[in-house]
Amino acid sequence: MCSPHAYSQNISRQQVNNLLAALKTSRSDPKKISILLELGKFHLYKPGEARVDLDSSRMYLRQAEKLSGSLRLVTRQHEAETLLLVADLEGGDTATGQSRFADLISNCQQAGDKEGEAIARFRLGIWLRNFAPDSTTVLTNFRQVASIYQSLDKPVEEINTLKEIAITHLYEGQILLAEAELLNVLHRFKAIHYPNLHYTYDLLSTIGRLKGDLNEALRYGLLCIESMNRTHDTASAAAFYGDLAQIYEVAGNHPKAIEWYGKSLAAWRQEGLPNFALYNAAGILAKDLIAQQKPEEALRFFQNLVKEIPTNTIIQKGCVAQNLAHCYAALKNDRLAERYYKEALYWYEKNKLDFEGSLQIRQDLGSFYVKQKRYKEAGFYLKKALTILPEKKALSTLRDIHFMLFKVDSAQGNYLSAINHFDLYKTFNDSLFNESRSKQLTQLQFQYDIRAKEQNIVLLTKQSELQQSALERAETTRNAMLMGAVLLVVLLGVSYNRYRLKQRSNQLLEVKQLEINQKNESLQQVLTEKEWMLKEIHHRVKNNLQIITSLLNAQADYLHDATALAAIRESQNRVQAMALIHQKLYQSEQLSTVDMAEYINEVVNYLLESFNCQLSIRTVLNVAPLQIDVNLATPLGLIINEAFTNALKYAFPQPLYSAENPGVVHINLMVDDAQNCQLLIQDNGVGLPAGFDPNKTSTLGLTMIQGLSRQIGGKLHIERGSGVGIRLDFSPTKKIE
Repeated sequence: MCSPHAYSQNISRQQVNNLLAALKTSRSDPKKISILLELGKFHLYKPGEARVDLDSSRMYLRQAEKLSGSLRLVTRQHEAETLLLVADLEGGDTATGQSRFADLISNCQQAGDKEGEAIARFRLGIWLRNFAPDSTTVLTNFRQVASIYQSLDKPVEEINTLKEIAITHLYEGQILLAEAELLNVLHRFKAIHYPNLHYTYDLLSTIGRLKGDLNEALRYGLLCIESMNRTHDTASAAAFYGDLAQIYEVAGNHPKAIEWYGKSLAAWRQEGLPNFALYNAAGILAKDLIAQQKPEEALRFFQNLVKEIPTNTIIQKGCVAQNLAHCYAALKNDRLAERYYKEALYWYEKNKLDFEGSLQIRQDLGSFYVKQKRYKEAGFYLKKALTILPEKKALSTLRDIHFMLFKVDSAQGNYLSAINHFDLYKTFNDSLFNESRSKQLTQLQFQYDIRAKEQNIVLLTKQSELQQSALERAETTRNAMLMGAVLLVVLLGVSYNRYRLKQRSNQLLEVKQLEINQKNESLQQVLTEKEWMLKEIHHRVKNNLQIITSLLNAQADYLHDATALAAIRESQNRVQAMALIHQKLYQSEQLSTVDMAEYINEVVNYLLESFNCQLSIRTVLNVAPLQIDVNLATPLGLIINEAFTNALKYAFPQPLYSAENPGVVHINLMVDDAQNCQLLIQDNGVGLPAGFDPNKTSTLGLTMIQGLSRQIGGKLHIERGSGVGIRLDFSPTKKIE
């Protein structure tokens, strides 16, 4: 039921069996609810839309909903309701499904159940991304989920949601943005010592392959396997094996690719469930048999697999038809091969969700027609393959398409076009392979093999040491029994004398230790009190700032002038920007520095809600993981507040910008090798009015930005172009008096 190139941190068949056994003996308590929810999710997120799976899912989820209600566990009850709504959407009830989700989210808000709201928005975002792509709505939900989890102090759930935002951008083809977001996710996971890093490593490996950086792809792919083995979390092992195999195939290491594809297929078959990746791995192994001049064996192998595990989705049908076409083409049965290629194209187009595997079919058709010397048809499909969503294609795929178009144009006498395609083929190929990269790939593989062998040697050495130790212990025991009788009398005498001396020493040590303990307790108490007092100061400052916000809000009730009301609202936003800093310090273990990535995200979300423009304006945040001193963070926060407020107020007038044509604001905070920071706030709006000179303006917002920039010793640049860009270069170590 998921996108074919995605995987979820689901549970294996063995884990399901363990849950079923536990369910039989469980009592009506929260643990039983967790078991019912996990079983419901397992059947809900199986590949395909089989009614029997949805019925099984609903059965477990309704039991969870009923038990949660009887135990008055509101969040778990809302979670069960959320998953039941997803089951209805999976079953085809999409007309009313989304409006029912809106009602559920409203119920969560009325009940004050923030976690329940986060779960509902998260599941809605996942479904929308896979079945009714609308990235604006998807990203809006995910950002709200991350903000909720941040307020609830649930860092794992918050960072996992940020990872889903990165995955969404990856699906859109925004590879570099997705990479930056995933590196931030990895950094934050490591900071909290989260063990299951393999899911993030696998995504970074995929990005490396798509970019053509095979060294990075292989490095992250091997790190993924190591992390999975270390944590014993093998629920997605089949997907990881297949992704690593694909990297080896692109890198030209065919034996290694076949080895890992074999592991992937074995893992999928062990689960016994139909899956796009299952048929894809089997198809590549069938191609390997074809390369060994065994096309009949390849066909039998693939047909037997489909009989063993029949398809249950249209993309699976497309993958099966695609691989049957390969087999019949190898058997020189061109009529059947062409029929199955066309059938695969039909299923993929009916699916209406382009992904890397489905985009391959046009390339396959083009290659087939090239071999048939039907160059006109080959050119048609190859150009389609080249022009449809090129940003989603791997560099190696683009290289191969250009090489085939070189053949097509050469055969048709289009020599200038042929030369152009050949040049592009060489460019892509050279960027994928050069002497330095080949050495790095070999070195990475060598290091991984050495680590694997070292682990095996350590294991064998431990076993040998245990056996040798057992033999030595037996002999030592026998000798000790002989010597023991002789030494026993002597030892008893010496021991008694030592006991008397040690007793006196222990009494003196106990007195000294008691004094030390008392001093340590006093010192710890002083430190704890100082830390508590500092936190309390931040808490009270935040409360006082919120009181100011409330007073401004009360004042606004007595004002009717639009200009005055706008001024009041902007003042509230400025106060909120400062209050957020003290809130972060109060909630954090770090009492003097602010996490700018978290802080900027909260400021942006607050302002979007304040101006009620979440749908008409989209934000793209690229913020390095910086911890900045509170004295510097406060003026920076006010600068960001003023610049972003100006963009919201002036850059995107209606009706030019709306939910259908949203404006975009980029906020970047990066640090270079020399530890200098650059803050950039760039919009694609209508720009500054003609004749407007920002250096001579008297508006409060720009005056504040200029004054605060000077205060922190920064260099301010206001750039005209497509919209307005405010760039501030500053030092993060600047001391603010």
